[in-house]
Amino acid sequence: MDSLIELEIAKRSAPLLRLLQDKGYDILAPRDFASIHALVAQTGRPSQSPMLSLARNDFSQGDAFWLFLMQDGVSVGGCAARYFDLKSESLDAYLRRTSQQQYQCANDPIGRIAAPVGREMGGKMIYMGELQLRDTHRGNFAVVGAFVRLLQAISAIKWPEFDWMYALIPHEHRRIIPHYGYNLQIPQAITWREPVPAGRKNSHILAALKRSHFDHIWSLDEVAD
Repeated sequence: MDSLIELEIAKRSAPLLRLLQDKGYDILAPRDFASIHALVAQTGRPSQSPMLSLARNDFSQGDAFWLFLMQDGVSVGGCAARYFDLKSESLDAYLRRTSQQQYQCANDPIGRIAAPVGREMGGKMIYMGELQLRDTHRGNFAVVGAFVRLLQAISAIKWPEFDWMYALIPHEHRRIIPHYGYNLQIPQAITWREPVPAGRKNSHILAALKRSHFDHIWSLDEVAD
């Protein structure tokens, strides 16, 4: 099947937006990076991760964007996506190289990367991270699932040439991964050397969605379920 065109993705994401609106939420995708810090802080997140930190990365509008879940003009949830093209580099090599830079380690901070990460994933990548909701807005799988899938939809429209989209999910949140729409799960994807960098755990699950699988899933009538 050919890749879904932008209009088809937009049409199929409309029920997700209606679901959030029915629950009293709006969506904000600010173009001004200067507003991101304040919006992130409103979600209750204390700091940005190195992979998506505006202070550490010289992002352009074409590299990354943030999506916020708004209620009464306040950001109660947020998530971000960034695009990068590995070209001939493997994903495991990229993760080792960038992690050493991001966490300012003298040596490679990664002990082991699960074989499927390097063997099966590569090319044009979309990384999704910094998912954060205020405590009072957690627990509704339909809401958080719709929010993440909207992030995926916008990402697919923004970067239609992508090969994979992926996220690192805490093991304790594994029950919600199907609601996010990811259909590949790699447990203990990255094993870190001591001391483990802040914000990382050996138990993180790499959840991913290949482009051809994205097209299939988003072609289904029940994409918003």
